[in-house]
Amino acid sequence: MAVSGITKNILDDIRKTISELYEKNLVRDYKEISSNQTGKCDYELTFSGKDNTICSIVYDKHISGEAIMDHLLRGCQYNVLLYDKSIIQAEFKIKENKIIKERLVFMKRHNKIWDIEEINESESQEQDWFSEEKGIPIIFRIDYAPDDHKECDHAATHATLSNHECCRIPIKGIVTFSEFVRFLLFHFYGIKMNLKENRSSMNDTLTDLEKKLVHISWN
Repeated sequence: MAVSGITKNILDDIRKTISELYEKNLVRDYKEISSNQTGKCDYELTFSGKDNTICSIVYDKHISGEAIMDHLLRGCQYNVLLYDKSIIQAEFKIKENKIIKERLVFMKRHNKIWDIEEINESESQEQDWFSEEKGIPIIFRIDYAPDDHKECDHAATHATLSNHECCRIPIKGIVTFSEFVRFLLFHFYGIKMNLKENRSSMNDTLTDLEKKLVHISWN
C-alpha cells in the first residue's frame, strides 16, 4: 500500500531502526508493521497479528509482570523481540496526516542484562535461562493521547512506569520509534545507536503548568 506524509516517515523510521537492530544482532524476532488505511490520509499502524484480547492483559492491574510477559510471548504480541526476549510494541493512529494517538511499550521480564554470548551459550546447552532468571520486571510505556488530556493529571504525552495507572509523567512531545529504541538501548543496555535521530514533530505538548512539574524534556 502506497503511503505518504507522516505515515511514510513513521514506517521509514521503524524500518531503519529495525535494520540497525539486526546489524547489532539484537533481534530474536520481528513482526512486520500492519498498516490499515481508515480514510484518505488516515491510518492505523500496529504489529501484524495483533490480538486485542491478549494485548489487553498489559493493563490488568492484578497480574504479575511474569504472567503478562508469558501471555504476550505466547501470542507473539510485539513489533520486536530482542535477543533477551524483551518486547517492544509500537502503535500509531494518523488522521489527516497528523498523529492523533501513539503508544510505545517496552517490557523486560527481569532487570539483569544478559550478554548475547551468555544467552547463546546457555541455549546451546538447552538451558532455559529465561524462565530460571528471577529479578524485577521492567515495564515502560510512552503514550500520546491528546483527546484524553487533563492538565497535570493526564498529560497529552506521558510516560508510565511499572504499568501503574496513576503514573503519567509529562513528556515534552511525541516520541518517534527510533528515539524510543535509542532511549531503551542506552539506558537499559548501555548500547548506543548509530541511526540519525528522527524528529516527527517539534511541537511542545506540555502546558505551562505541567512544565512546573517534574517532566521529561529535551532540546
